[in-house]
Amino acid sequence: MTLQFQPFPPDHVPAELMVDFDFFRIPEGTSDPAEIWHDLVRRGVPDIFYTPHNGGHWVFLDYDDIVEGYRDHSIFSTYQTPIPPIEPFPVVQPQGVDPPEQNVFRRLLAPMFTPIAVRGMVEHLEHRSAELIERFADRGECDFITDYAEKFPTGTFLYLFGLPEERLPEFLALANVFFRSTDPAERASNITEIYAVLDALFREKMASPGDDIASAVVNARDENGQQHKWENILNCGFLLFVAGLDTVTNTMAYIWRYLATTPEARQYFVAVLDDPDAFLRAIEELMRINAVSNLFRRVTHDCEYKGIRFRRNDRVILPNTVANRDPDVFDNPQKIDLDRKVNRHVTFGVGPHRCIGSHLAKREVMVTLQQWLKRIPDFELAPDQPEGSVFGGSVMGFTGLKLRWPVAAK
Repeated sequence: MTLQFQPFPPDHVPAELMVDFDFFRIPEGTSDPAEIWHDLVRRGVPDIFYTPHNGGHWVFLDYDDIVEGYRDHSIFSTYQTPIPPIEPFPVVQPQGVDPPEQNVFRRLLAPMFTPIAVRGMVEHLEHRSAELIERFADRGECDFITDYAEKFPTGTFLYLFGLPEERLPEFLALANVFFRSTDPAERASNITEIYAVLDALFREKMASPGDDIASAVVNARDENGQQHKWENILNCGFLLFVAGLDTVTNTMAYIWRYLATTPEARQYFVAVLDDPDAFLRAIEELMRINAVSNLFRRVTHDCEYKGIRFRRNDRVILPNTVANRDPDVFDNPQKIDLDRKVNRHVTFGVGPHRCIGSHLAKREVMVTLQQWLKRIPDFELAPDQPEGSVFGGSVMGFTGLKLRWPVAAK
């Protein structure tokens, strides 16, 4: 097999731009995986640098450069971007291709995730959230990841795809291998299994369509009145499966970790429970400070950017957590200001590949927090947190987060 998208050796990288950095490696004792990125800024490494780890790649640390990496797909493509490089790699639709090819599936999906469309999901989200919380509220403790944060977005995926609730354990198992395994053979087998499940699902929806996203995708027609290519349908399903699970899970984990240690923030949210504008503004701030994704791009051709030579197939990482704390963009960026009026965070990206599901993600967090505070207004971190529960990578987060709260005697 000819590998078309492998990067060249970094002989075009000057020594002063070479930095020893591995975004998967979290030093022992680190409680927040995002700190490995902010440590780079504190150390004063170049705003654009190259690391030889994980196949070799560039890192952008400046807000404007990260935004440019999102916007300029003529240089920084989303096609075949994985770090470390993997070929072949699923071409997820629409995020894994650039305009104009991207527009076909983006136009198909966008109406399903507008603010109005998401508002129509609220009753279901509230019911699902309240039901999950009720299972452990009287225990006075939970592992927030395994008891709630993993289950809620995965259950939402089942709902959107018109799948029965009984399949939740199956999809949780698939998601956990995809997001957590580092074994190449296991990962390859997992992707094959996910695609087999999606293939069966779409064939079922083609034969018996329902009022769900899977049915809409598989029964959509192109400009010639033909069904979209089956490969692209599967790739779209793959994106919808993986894109909204781990990011929502770990965004929630970061937010609940903060709220568990900050009583005044909990009190703020309780005070604005009936003020949706203030509530959402505060959530936007927590999305800014708790950006969990580090997104990849691939350089399309030999070029110069900011006086630095880039070569075709060089990889670039855009760390949102760094952009969102750039002091040239945000006033007092390290402070969590729940009433921050101007908030140009890039947690959901910018430009043509901005996350289609951003409104749904924010609504999932908003509904969860509203339901949680009604049932569990005061909570804290349990002292016995699991060892080695933090992880880095394209999505940063926690494998466990133990919480506890007072329970009234019966």
